[in-house]
Amino acid sequence: MNNIKNRIDSDLIKKAEILLEESKQIAIIPHSGPDGDAIGSSLALYQYLKKKGKAPKIISPSAYPVFLNWLPQNSEVMIYTSGKKAAEDYLKSSDLVFIVDHNSFKRSGDLEKVLQNLPAKKIMIDHHPEPEQIVDLMFSDTAMCATCELMYEFIEALGDENLIDTHIAECLYTGIVTDTGGLSYNSSNPRTYQIVGDLLARGIDKSKIHSNVYDNFSTDRMKLLGHCLDQGLEVLSEYQTAIITLTKEDLLKFNYKDGDTEGFVNYPLSIQGMLVSVIFIEKEDMVKISFRSKGNVPINAVASAHFNGGGHMNAAGGRTTDNLKAAIDKFKAVLPTFYKSINV
Repeated sequence: MNNIKNRIDSDLIKKAEILLEESKQIAIIPHSGPDGDAIGSSLALYQYLKKKGKAPKIISPSAYPVFLNWLPQNSEVMIYTSGKKAAEDYLKSSDLVFIVDHNSFKRSGDLEKVLQNLPAKKIMIDHHPEPEQIVDLMFSDTAMCATCELMYEFIEALGDENLIDTHIAECLYTGIVTDTGGLSYNSSNPRTYQIVGDLLARGIDKSKIHSNVYDNFSTDRMKLLGHCLDQGLEVLSEYQTAIITLTKEDLLKFNYKDGDTEGFVNYPLSIQGMLVSVIFIEKEDMVKISFRSKGNVPINAVASAHFNGGGHMNAAGGRTTDNLKAAIDKFKAVLPTFYKSINV
């Protein structure tokens, strides 16, 4: 792996080495509603730290999609909403906390205030734009296609590339693949493919991983997708935008489980001419929104300016306490100004 240089600052990695040497009990926190990249990078870091003789624990703010449960060491993940006291006790006695695949405590769900008040040192490993200054050491690089790619660089920069075994490689590969739509977007850097090649060389079964991630729908989830594309889809041709709407009743009808809508927002982008796709999901106390776009359309600007969210230029999230109709009406109202601003 010598023909393309590791992209992590050497002075920063030396400071991380010192913190790791001084720490024994370490907590790893992915973002709320974690996806493949959040869980993959967290599990890779967990297994790496175990090999280094540390006592790590992953505390996920909430549950995540069942199609990620096959990942190595998945059973070791503690779900905060299922055991708050045990999780908080562990955090309070931790020496070091890793903030993984997010760059704001606001993305930590119910753990937000707990993390804000922790005296432990904190390290961020993340690839999202506009990170907040909430940690002691920040490894943040928006040029990385996924936090799993950055996690590989982090381990390599520490001089421990040899500790990346098949199980760690499976976790890292899963995060890279899921955050790039199977390497179809945000993945043009040659270094990405060098890292993927190295992970393959470590014995991962690429076909098994793709099958576990993409061919693992429950019957209810497949029916829910069919409903989204049939009854829930609205196409605004004049703005090259598609909207998917899911009500609380829809979720109940199709026995919704956490993660069942993962990836659904991408499907309308397959319609000829579509540049933007948005899914609005009505929950008990809010409307959750996922945004996707193609090319140079900065859909994250809409998420951050109008829906308490943010993310990458082509992939962002948001939420609102407005009702479902009001949220969709608001989005439609900002579309004309948004499109004028980007000259599409």
